[in-house]
Amino acid sequence: MKGYVVENGYMGYLDGKYVLFADESDYEEVYEEQ
Repeated sequence: MKGYVVENGYMGYLDGKYVLFADESDYEEVYEEQ
């Protein structure tokens, strides 16, 4: 699990690429479902 905060949300690393999420907790939810 890795990512970084951006101006309009949170870029989370998923399936070999970065995907924009609303915030870090949003990313964590999706990541845990993998």
